[in-house]
Amino acid sequence: MYIGARIGLEQGWSHVYSLSLQHQLFSQMRPGTPFGDGERFLSPPPAAWLLVPLTLIGPQATFFVWLFLSVAALAGAWWLAAPGTGWLRVLWLLGAVAWYPVLYSLSLGQSVILVLLGVVACWRLAESGKPYLAGAVLGLSVLKPQVAIAVPVVLLVAGRWRIAAGWAAITGVLAIASLLMVGTQGLSDYRSLLAEAQNVVNNRYFTWAYLVGPGPISYVVQVIFIALGVAAAYANRHASIARLIALGLLVSMLSATYWHLQDFAILVGGAWLFIRDQPPAWQRAWLVVVALAGELAWPLTPLPILLAVTVWFVMLAIPRRTADPARLAVT
Repeated sequence: MYIGARIGLEQGWSHVYSLSLQHQLFSQMRPGTPFGDGERFLSPPPAAWLLVPLTLIGPQATFFVWLFLSVAALAGAWWLAAPGTGWLRVLWLLGAVAWYPVLYSLSLGQSVILVLLGVVACWRLAESGKPYLAGAVLGLSVLKPQVAIAVPVVLLVAGRWRIAAGWAAITGVLAIASLLMVGTQGLSDYRSLLAEAQNVVNNRYFTWAYLVGPGPISYVVQVIFIALGVAAAYANRHASIARLIALGLLVSMLSATYWHLQDFAILVGGAWLFIRDQPPAWQRAWLVVVALAGELAWPLTPLPILLAVTVWFVMLAIPRRTADPARLAVT
C-alpha cells in the first residue's frame, strides 16, 4: 500500500500497478531483499490513497502508525460488537488479540482489521435504524474486498436493500474515481497483475483450491458456495442483522479464490455477531474448533479450518425455528 501511494504521487496514478516501478521502489526501500509475490501492490486504489498522508514520514514510521491504527480499529470493533459484560467481554478482546491470524495480520500491516471495524460498525448503525449510513460504512471493505464481498449480497437477498444501496453508492463512487485516476493503462496493468496472482499457489492455499486444485473445479466450488449463501440469505430473511452479516462473512471466505491466513482475522467479527444472535450452546462451542483450526492452520494444513468454517456456515444457513420480533433488523 505504501509503495502504491509513493508511485501514485511520484509517477502518476496510471502507473500505480506497474510491476517494474513497484520492484524499483521496493529495492530502494529494502536493498537486497527479494521482491516476491507478497510484496506486490494488488489492492484497489483507495488502499493507496489512504496511505498518502503517511508517505511524509517514511516507510518505517508509516508501519508503526499503521500498526497503532490497526490495534485501535480492533479495539473499536471489540467495543462495538463483542458480546457479554464485564470480564467476559474483556476475554473476547484478549482472545482476539491472541489469535494467530490476527497477530499475523498485524505483523504484516494488513488492512483486514480496518475492514473488520467497518463491518461491525455497519451492524451497529443498522441496528440503530441508519441503514444507508450502515451501508456507506460497509464500503470500507473496498480496502480488502474479498474478505467481506458477500456481505452486501446476503443483505440484499435478505431484503435489507437500504444497507446494500448505501454500500453500492460508496463503492460505485470509489470505483469510478479509481478508473478515472488509473486510466486504461493502469487498468491493463491491474488486470495483468491479478491474472498472475491467480497462478500463485500461496494466494489460493487457504481456499478450496487446496483440495480440488486450481482448475475449473475450484470455480465450480466457488459458485456452489455463492448459490448456497444466496439461498441461506433468503431463508434467513427474517433473521437479525447480526446473523446475516456473520453469514455474509462466511460466504466470503468459503467462496474466495484469493485468501491468506491473515484474512481469517475477519472471522473475529463474525464470531462476535454470531454469539449476539444467541445460538444454542453447542453451536457456540463450535467456535472453539474454528479458533483452534485457525491457530494451527500452518501445521494442520488448510483443510481443518475450511471444514470448520463450512460446518459453521451450515449452522448459520439453517434458519432458527423461532424469531424474536424485537430483534428483527431495520430494513
